[in-house]
Amino acid sequence: MKKDKRPLNQYLKELRKSCGYSQEFVASHLNITRQTYSHYETGRISPPVNSLYNLARLYGVPAEEFLELAVTYNISMDFATQPPVSDSAVSEDLSGFLDYINAPENIRKFKPLDRKERMILYYYQQLDARDQQDILSFMKVKCQNRSHDRKR
Repeated sequence: MKKDKRPLNQYLKELRKSCGYSQEFVASHLNITRQTYSHYETGRISPPVNSLYNLARLYGVPAEEFLELAVTYNISMDFATQPPVSDSAVSEDLSGFLDYINAPENIRKFKPLDRKERMILYYYQQLDARDQQDILSFMKVKCQNRSHDRKR
């Protein structure tokens, strides 16, 4: 599939209908409720990465198709109205990071970590629970894919 202009939710609905699947069937394949899957198709919520991966397997399409639509759709919606990040905003962000890892209650926690690990943990802890779950799901899928690639 070339760069698709359809939103992810529309693509999911079209794929499901073209295969003759019910929302209940797809939801059971993803181990979620039908209502949650319905929200994926209406665009009310975006599927987590592990669901996108499982949908790709169910429909026999490359996972990248779903990820591309999900990322493109979310980026265009999230960033379209935001002004570009200024150098001072980056400095404030870095200063917040340094303040956080150097706080007395965090020094022990961050000491054994390298710079990347500190940054990952810092930014992860700034996210809400749903975004944290999405990040963990993405990392899990990436690791599983790498493991699968190594076995080939």
